[in-house]
Amino acid sequence: MTDRIFHIGIDLHGTLINNNEFLSEGSENALKEILKAKPNDIKLYICTGNDLLFVKRKLGDITYLFDGAVLETGCVVSTDMQTEEIIVPKNIVDQIKILENTLLDCDYPEVYKFARRLSTISMFTRYEYPLEDFHQKIKKELKYLDYARVTRSSVAVDIIPAKHDKYNGLEYFGKGKDVFVAVADSLNDIEWLKKADISFMPNNADLSTIEQLAIIKTKKPLSYNLDKKSLYVSDKSETFGVIEILKNIFDNYKSFDLK
Repeated sequence: MTDRIFHIGIDLHGTLINNNEFLSEGSENALKEILKAKPNDIKLYICTGNDLLFVKRKLGDITYLFDGAVLETGCVVSTDMQTEEIIVPKNIVDQIKILENTLLDCDYPEVYKFARRLSTISMFTRYEYPLEDFHQKIKKELKYLDYARVTRSSVAVDIIPAKHDKYNGLEYFGKGKDVFVAVADSLNDIEWLKKADISFMPNNADLSTIEQLAIIKTKKPLSYNLDKKSLYVSDKSETFGVIEILKNIFDNYKSFDLK
């Protein structure tokens, strides 16, 4: 084993917490135990489209068991779980904010709130409106946008500065031959899952995202033999799936060959 660090990013909505924004019932103690058991050469990060205030509100004291956070789909980071740092150029952030004001004026019936964001746009949809339909609607309306892209999580449609994703955000914490690991579930994670050295999903993962990933990664159950060409899927959903994935990584990561 070399002195490389394994940086494990864990998505929030649909992965660590369910779409009702809670940890899976009965999972909290087991989650705390596995987070506290991480080896010294592994670092853990929350990777989410949300902001730090949301993370702290939902995870409480669990927040401080993580080494940092990748926020707003890779556009903001927190190194201390106390403060936020935008890593997108200011001119792009300014364009995003102008666009956000334009979209607010549209008064979309599908949207029940624009969440607080420093460098992106996040439109949470009402349950009576299919999320994917609204995602496609906004993609069509903004198809000529060159400084941002439209994506979605399991609960919201997001507009992200071009060339930024959760993988780029996670890279902020690494160096050299460090290994980057993705644990995620939905479409706004797809670039991260593609680029990660090792990729994992809980059993409730978005099927269309898995289908798109199948072009470059082979879907497999959790295994002791970790490689870059596979997408490992837990047989458990959300929080319990994350716990199972972390145990699998902790038990087997030293055998991973970066080549």
